Amino acid sequence: MTAKTVKEALELNEMKVEIAEDGIKGLDLIKKNNYDLILLDLKMPKLSGEDILKEIRKTRPYVFVIIYTNFSEFADIKALTNIGIDGYVNKGPDADLKELVNIIKEKLEPFSTEDLENIVEAAQIQEEE
Repeated sequence: MTAKTVKEALELNEMKVEIAEDGIKGLDLIKKNNYDLILLDLKMPKLSGEDILKEIRKTRPYVFVIIYTNFSEFADIKALTNIGIDGYVNKGPDADLKELVNIIKEKLEPFSTEDLENIVEAAQIQEEE
């Protein structure tokens, strides 16, 4: 899956998406904008995804970061987890675009409609007491 394909799929799901052609441009976008989620490729020209991840965690510790790469070595993923990733998605030949979109939607919309209704109902009950 290319970045363009992923961008189009996410935009069809009413998400705003920006793409950086290289790591330097990506880090610049991250510094200038407040993103809810960053889909980060580890293999980028000019600056590695791992270096970008370290910078993200210094300046934006609470943003969701999902690694999107062919990297599949357990030790590498574990090291990235220690830096602070919120998920990992394979972009190789077995990659599933629908699964990727669903993972991103779940991160951005953590509560179902039913969950939100229950939270509102509980808050209303507490106000009445």
